[in-house]
Amino acid sequence: MRTWISFGSMKSLLMVGIALGATTANAQSSGYIFKTLDIPSNGSYAEGINDAGQVVGYGQTSYPSYAFTETDGSYTTFDYPATSETFAYGINNAGQIVGASDDDGAFLDTKGTFTLIRVPGAWGATSAYGISDNGMIVGTYRHSSGGELGFVDTNGTFTTLNDPLGTAGTYAQGINNAGQIAGYYATNSAPYYNGFVDTNGTFTTIDDPLGVNGTHAYGINNAGQIVGSYENRYLVSQGFIDTNGTFTTVEDPLGTEGSWADGINSNGDIVGYYEDSSGNDHGFLATPDGTSTDGAPLPVSGGTLPGAAVLLGWLARRLATRRKAQPNHLQPAAA
Repeated sequence: MRTWISFGSMKSLLMVGIALGATTANAQSSGYIFKTLDIPSNGSYAEGINDAGQVVGYGQTSYPSYAFTETDGSYTTFDYPATSETFAYGINNAGQIVGASDDDGAFLDTKGTFTLIRVPGAWGATSAYGISDNGMIVGTYRHSSGGELGFVDTNGTFTTLNDPLGTAGTYAQGINNAGQIAGYYATNSAPYYNGFVDTNGTFTTIDDPLGVNGTHAYGINNAGQIVGSYENRYLVSQGFIDTNGTFTTVEDPLGTEGSWADGINSNGDIVGYYEDSSGNDHGFLATPDGTSTDGAPLPVSGGTLPGAAVLLGWLARRLATRRKAQPNHLQPAAA
């Protein structure tokens, strides 16, 4: 049974504009024009984008994290009511947002009215990551045995998503209007993580050929293009776009320590984040620059050995672990 909770009257108290102090920076790379999306925090993460160019994500100070929307350079933050941390992951063309709070778990935000998403059988944590224009929601929950499974929420009817190859967990991340679902599954042997697309219950593994240490699929648009990240042989994460089986690396030129592609809209605009040489994370928007002859972005070189100084500095920080090694912020679900 699904429980609905509305907080529409609290909208005006929760939405706080912080356009002042937000910063942007532009950089150009083969196939894309990159724009940095930063809000005042110790880390900015752009997670989803709709066809109107509205971006959702979250900012992370030392504590807590707060969700944001970005429209044409204007930032607005919001929090799930009476919670200590909020993460926004996906947005559809109607402006509905899905995400998670660390207190109550997965939520749907419809113009400031919050609905709690309770997955039957969930134990301990639930997060919602993607939403289609017809309101289908996908995400991940922890079940009683302690493992993770994906879910699809269709107007309150829940279906479990479990890739047959996912012996150590299945993570549903994005959904398009045709009902295709992108995500990744975990195994107990190298490379441990593999992307997938689920089309009407048929699972196809999505592995970037450069991802010798794992591939994660995070988003899918209505054309079936898939974005995510792979980890190369130097343990550096780099973003990618998969267009009908052709993989193109999407790497913010400022991301000397790695890039992650998290969401894509029907225009081919990609959002994600990168890590700079100082270990700081920044959101980005990558817009195709139209230079490709086949309508797809041109490849950006990936998998080349970084400079020795950069590599040594990165390896030292790597010991502290990276968030995107497992990107899901699985939050405690309400009892």
